[in-house]
Amino acid sequence: MFNHKQKQLILDVLMRERRRLFSKHRGQLLDQTIADLQQMLRNEGINAPRTRDNSIDWSSRKEK
Repeated sequence: MFNHKQKQLILDVLMRERRRLFSKHRGQLLDQTIADLQQMLRNEGINAPRTRDNSIDWSSRKEK
C-alpha cells in the first residue's frame, strides 16, 4: 500500500480540499475519509516497529 509519508501527503491534500469553499467533494464521505486516515496514521505512530541496529560489534569481543 502506501508508506507513512504518502499517507500524510494524501491527508494534507484532503484537508485542503475540505477547507475549500466551493469544493464539490465536501461532505460526510470526505470527513469520514479524513478521520480514517488520521486514525491510521496515529495507529502507525503507536505501533511503529522499534528499529535498532542488529549488527554485531566485533570490536567488543575479547580475543583469545
